[in-house]
Amino acid sequence: MTKNKLKIEYDFDFILLALNANVKPYKLAWAVNSELNLNLVRQDNISLEFTSERYLSIINYLAQSEYQKVRLLGNKSEEANDQISPYLIPELKNFDYLIVLENESNTFDENAFISSTKRIPFVQFVTKVDLQNLKSRDNLIF
Repeated sequence: MTKNKLKIEYDFDFILLALNANVKPYKLAWAVNSELNLNLVRQDNISLEFTSERYLSIINYLAQSEYQKVRLLGNKSEEANDQISPYLIPELKNFDYLIVLENESNTFDENAFISSTKRIPFVQFVTKVDLQNLKSRDNLIF
């Protein structure tokens, strides 16, 4: 009997920014809203469930318009079992937050967005992340 394997490849058509900010998520969301003229709103936590009752609960803020979706995610889980790494992206455990930019507009200037993010007083460091080099990039598909 032959076995068939299903291979799934996701299309990672978004920009990922990793940032350090030593503040509570609501304060960072407020500052991002002020500086970038967005409307980030707290959503239910994203729950990633793994086998044998392991899970992560990730802070989630969302701003959505007709052509753009911006998510502010905590990189560290609010609740996690001791059995697994508490990070959404373990390769980026030195970063506190992640910003996921899904943009369908051709007028969007990603460099201006990053520069504006760097001007936020609480933000210590911002960098664009190459998704092809991340082993756990599938954690960003939800």
